[in-house]
Amino acid sequence: MKEQTFLITPIKFFIMALAIVFTIPACDDDDDDADRTSFTVTIQNVSNTSTLQVGALPDRTVPLSPGVWAVYESGSMFEVDHEANLATERQAEEGMPDMKHNDLTTADWVEDNGQFASSGGADGQVIGAGESVSFTFDAEPGDHLQIMTMFGQSNDWFYAFNSNGLDLFNGDDPISGDVTSHIALYDAGTELDELPGFGLTQKVDHPVSIDVGLTDPVDAIKVATSRHTTFNIPATNSVIRVSVVSEN
Repeated sequence: MKEQTFLITPIKFFIMALAIVFTIPACDDDDDDADRTSFTVTIQNVSNTSTLQVGALPDRTVPLSPGVWAVYESGSMFEVDHEANLATERQAEEGMPDMKHNDLTTADWVEDNGQFASSGGADGQVIGAGESVSFTFDAEPGDHLQIMTMFGQSNDWFYAFNSNGLDLFNGDDPISGDVTSHIALYDAGTELDELPGFGLTQKVDHPVSIDVGLTDPVDAIKVATSRHTTFNIPATNSVIRVSVVSEN
């Protein structure tokens, strides 16, 4: 018996190649998108005319400065017990977020970031009493959120989430709701502190000047209430409220 030879013509080869291509599962980008969740964060200034009371002075609200936010898996916008960098100093002392925003934009550990400010209240971009701002981003399990906004009636205090930021997921489930309990008031350690709302070198007293206050001898970031046990510091939830809404 003669051995049969099977020749694959160019047309047959082309057909076979097509069959192989169409049997290989395509990479589905939707699988990656399915793990991502859209979040909307709202920051409200809930202070009022009785939030700050110092002796016989009139009651005063606590303005919040324009600020920054960042989403990341691991990293830190600032470190407690460490010296604040210049970008953090500008945010904490002056309520100026541009330098901090630039730092976050160029940082390789930051997945997404931005700035927030009032859309135009009585004090321009300052978030005054009764005002709120919102921003939106996408994140996936393992991601954290951090914010930074100045406590306006101070020399160098700012609000931010505890530790290394707010965990946006509980396992694989996105969080949603009021997260104010995770916010703390920090002292940047860059300027000597005066009683909240009762100073001569606080930002509200020198709105267009920079570096007015004296140097703080303790040059490290601390929780404000741990450093100033004799100061009458308003409760965090009487000044700021932060909520998160997640949408799959």
